[in-house]
Amino acid sequence: GRFMKCQDYSTEPEKGCYIIDERTAGSWNEFYKKSTAMIEEGGHVPQSLCDCYRPKQFNPAQTYENRFVRLNRGDIELIYLQNFANEIRLSEAYPPFSPFATNANSSMSERCTPGECHARKDIFVGDTNRTLWEILPLLNATDVFVNLGWESVFPLDSQSNFTCDMEGFMRAHSNIKLYLISHPPHREKQYEDATHDWSSKLECKVDVLDRTFMTMGVPSSWYWDQQHVLSILNEEYDHRLIELMCPL
Repeated sequence: GRFMKCQDYSTEPEKGCYIIDERTAGSWNEFYKKSTAMIEEGGHVPQSLCDCYRPKQFNPAQTYENRFVRLNRGDIELIYLQNFANEIRLSEAYPPFSPFATNANSSMSERCTPGECHARKDIFVGDTNRTLWEILPLLNATDVFVNLGWESVFPLDSQSNFTCDMEGFMRAHSNIKLYLISHPPHREKQYEDATHDWSSKLECKVDVLDRTFMTMGVPSSWYWDQQHVLSILNEEYDHRLIELMCPL
């Protein structure tokens, strides 16, 4: 594999950079469609499921982005469950409540098109801790990066307290490894946010993918808005993630 080169790398970014900078896809719902199609290319179908929709006027209660991706050998390899403010919502038409692949006779054979999932119904609604206990074992998860949601709602103290819930879960599920993942720091507050150094300020001992400390002092051009970063930092985050899961 390789890493994408976007406008922070070059004046001629790759065409697929909408996977990082959603604005260049045209709209959020076009981003859901195009990014799902990109993952599908060159493999067995379906490779990617996207239970996804965002209204033009953003409303967290009506916005969904739950993704399920698998590689050619058929296993689900990567799952993303959207969590804005300590609430995760899942549809019965997608894993773990429905098989990844469905046949023509299945009641789940007509899943919503990515970006058009506004009429879906939730079969599960739960906070992050409940999702750990009730959903992760059903998904056969092995390595999970967890966060309570927006840092403006759940600052470091809240995330720190949550690490004890994570620790308790791992004691009961020794086959599932949890990691706390922080948000990238605000573009205008890199030095202020980076002083958090999450790993040294947690109530209970868990591994951390700390995206605040490693982002301190980077050029503002490495962001595409105040909170979201482009390809250089995403590449670094990915390297650190792999190092946590597979230490040398």
